[in-house]
Amino acid sequence: MKRFLVYCLMAVLFVGLAAPGASFNGSIARAQTTPQTYTVLVGAENLGLKTEVMKYFPSALKIHVGDTVTWQINSMEMHTVTFLAPGGTLPAFVVPAPSGQPSPVMINPELAFPAAPTNGLYDGTTYANSGIMGQEQGQAKTFSLTFTKAGTFTYVCGVHGTTMSATIEVVDTSTSIPSPQDAQNQGLQEIAAEQAQIPHIVQQARAQITQLPQPDWTSTGPITFTVDIGYSSNEFDVMDFFPSHLTVRPGDKVVYQLSKADVAPHTVTFLNGKADLPILTVVPQTGSQPLLLLNPAIITPAPIPATPLTNTVLFNSGLLDPTNPSAPKSYSITIGDITGEEPYICILHDTMGMGGSLTIVPASTTAADLKTLNTLPAWYTSGGFIEFLPNVSVH
Repeated sequence: MKRFLVYCLMAVLFVGLAAPGASFNGSIARAQTTPQTYTVLVGAENLGLKTEVMKYFPSALKIHVGDTVTWQINSMEMHTVTFLAPGGTLPAFVVPAPSGQPSPVMINPELAFPAAPTNGLYDGTTYANSGIMGQEQGQAKTFSLTFTKAGTFTYVCGVHGTTMSATIEVVDTSTSIPSPQDAQNQGLQEIAAEQAQIPHIVQQARAQITQLPQPDWTSTGPITFTVDIGYSSNEFDVMDFFPSHLTVRPGDKVVYQLSKADVAPHTVTFLNGKADLPILTVVPQTGSQPLLLLNPAIITPAPIPATPLTNTVLFNSGLLDPTNPSAPKSYSITIGDITGEEPYICILHDTMGMGGSLTIVPASTTAADLKTLNTLPAWYTSGGFIEFLPNVSVH
């Protein structure tokens, strides 16, 4: 999501430590009595291409009984490390708020806050949870457990569900396993392999633009444009608008719709110089953890009733959520009597670069001229509008 955030230095290490073809240093932990600490990186990303990778690195780790695993946040996206008790089910991330609160929904306290066994000693029989891990102040940056019992234990992200899962295999100390350094190198190699796939994933994401309804360039009246929001493919989420730049006129209409491939919630928000909106409203509770309410200003459309877009007040789609059947999946806006550049963002993911803009030209601009302003070279698309991805071609 957002502002749970500071870009990690691990990205700088990819070339040096995790270049494709890198190999382990060959050091193998033999039977030993000294407990070791292993590191797992949580998430990865390419901010230049606005793409998040929902995985743990390494995704399968083997350790000895008595060893400790420390998970370290490694992306702008927020995550959890959540071990379920045998037979348990993953709690919902967003749940109804108590009556009388300013927002109808909140982050589930079961996932929002840490739940660790005494002294962090974990035997695989109980629920254990990191709480929200992220880069924002107050968010956990690391989470550690010491494993006291042999077995294979699966954990998941409470934010992204079973799409983001991994395993810890705990074996007797007489079994030879990779050293902590080798395991870390393996994780970095896995990140490098995911990074190598991102340009192709973005290529797929931007190709969906060619499937959008084309504007009626023969119209003598207002023209309707369509923009897809987001793109998901397995562990990859591309946080972008497709296309992210349009040239429009007063009276024209832009329809923002969640893409068919998207699984993440988003907003379309024109701040118009207003302060950014915090995602959460924190309500202190006596004797217990605070309530983390979703900011009602984010989840509710504004203005109500809907009016043509201006450059003076905040316009917001409210929460567009592909996973909630009752939530809206699209947002339409008519351009008001303004000209100039109108930037917009997704409030949930703007710190990952998720934003776009409308260039509003005078109403006297003809449809033919408007088409020219929205059309890039013919080798890229044979008609309509599409945005250019440097160094990546669409076939």
